[in-house]
Amino acid sequence: MYCLDTNVIIDLFRGEEKLKEKVLEGGVDQVFLTTISLCELYKGAYISKRKDKSLEEIKNFLLGGFSVASLDYSSCEEFGKIYNNLNSKGLMIPEFDIMIAAIVKANDLILVTRDKKHFANTGIKVEVW
Repeated sequence: MYCLDTNVIIDLFRGEEKLKEKVLEGGVDQVFLTTISLCELYKGAYISKRKDKSLEEIKNFLLGGFSVASLDYSSCEEFGKIYNNLNSKGLMIPEFDIMIAAIVKANDLILVTRDKKHFANTGIKVEVW
């Protein structure tokens, strides 16, 4: 099962047909997004000059049947582990991205992102579509 990173969801909003086909290929029941990505999407919508259009895109996306994975006890512990590992190696990434990685790891998902290098040291499975 897969988890879409925020940058992939934004590319879907922009109408990338090949990406949309790839996402739908296995069925939306096999594709997740995180509550963290959802927060990032809403943040972007509310600061956008096209707020209403952006909010509508999010609403339509959520109506598409994707599952939402949240922070839970297991992913919170994974967050601590990943944070410590990155910090001790001097390889920090933004904490929201560590939270996404933690949710992905705790749920044994594969993160689909446009920035594989960014998540390289988090210990999660990553694919670029």
